[in-house]
Amino acid sequence: MDIMGARKSVGVAAGILLAVVGAAGCGALESGQGRAAPTSVSTVTVTVPASTTAAAASTGHGSAEGGVTQVTEVAESTAKRAPATTTTARPHVPAGPRIESFTVVSKPTCPVVGTPDAPFSSPGSGVVVAWKVSGAEGAAISVDNPGVYASYGGDYPATGQLELSFPCNGGSGETTHTYTVWPKDAKGVSKTLTVSARNNS
Repeated sequence: MDIMGARKSVGVAAGILLAVVGAAGCGALESGQGRAAPTSVSTVTVTVPASTTAAAASTGHGSAEGGVTQVTEVAESTAKRAPATTTTARPHVPAGPRIESFTVVSKPTCPVVGTPDAPFSSPGSGVVVAWKVSGAEGAAISVDNPGVYASYGGDYPATGQLELSFPCNGGSGETTHTYTVWPKDAKGVSKTLTVSARNNS
């Protein structure tokens, strides 16, 4: 076989190689659901007559060994890269005055006044409230004046507990009082508790 025939044989071998590499690349993309396959090296061995091996070697397309021409191609795919993301730290903004909690720890009772038929008497008890405020140096409290700032005092600690008087009206029914807390000097932030107790006389 002449040099021209050898070149044709090598050309056919190279065409087969490209077809195989292309099919392998497509399969990798399909199996990865659209993601690019990593770089791979594929070696395809094509056997041609021994008389053409020397000519194959002279074309620069492969190596001739024992009548076997090895043609090596590198299939390279470009992996898809996710766009770079930038995270910006937000500056810390101090929280304003707020009331974390304001609760009744102990409910009040009204006095029991003894009678000749029921001589038992009891003085009754006040109400115990607890609070916690933040964003302020202390707390202010009002009793029965939720619209008046610090009517009962404006220099309580930011976290505290206090027993407050609970005067009862007497007669039947219930007596009700309100208790309000503010963060110190924050007149626009408040919470009010409404507390009732049954009259016993």
